[in-house]
Amino acid sequence: MNRQRMRGIYVVEFAIIGLLLFTLLFGVLEMGRAYFTINTLDEVVRRGARLAAVCDIQDPDVLRRAIFNDAGVDSSSPLIGNLDAADLTLVYLDVNGAVVANPNDLVTANGFRAIRYVQLRVENFPFELLIPGFRGVFTLPTFRSTIPRESLGRHPEAGVVPEITPC
Repeated sequence: MNRQRMRGIYVVEFAIIGLLLFTLLFGVLEMGRAYFTINTLDEVVRRGARLAAVCDIQDPDVLRRAIFNDAGVDSSSPLIGNLDAADLTLVYLDVNGAVVANPNDLVTANGFRAIRYVQLRVENFPFELLIPGFRGVFTLPTFRSTIPRESLGRHPEAGVVPEITPC
């Protein structure tokens, strides 16, 4: 066989095998990124619900700290670039699981005193693939954490509000 001709066959073989190898490599990297994103979103809702259960319901830093930002920092999450506090939905639930309409109301039975659970959700979060040639966006499922309320930043006695310390 001609040596020059064999060299051309090697190039064609490498092109075919290299394409498969790099596609597999990028696929493994994207699966790792997807698992990291899913686990981080799961931790964000767990952490945020826990903070909301123990911090004052009017504390604006609860959602910021849930996405791993410092208190007062309004940027996106340092772990997931396109995750903002606005992507989180925090609701307070009564004993039947219905949303408490006015959780700041300390007087009526349908307000603060009705809160029994805290729920934090992340819905319709987009995950963008970074594989060259296979660009696409997947919508991840809803991440939800519901936990029993604790102090909610208040004293256990009805109507007594202590000095609020930042969470």
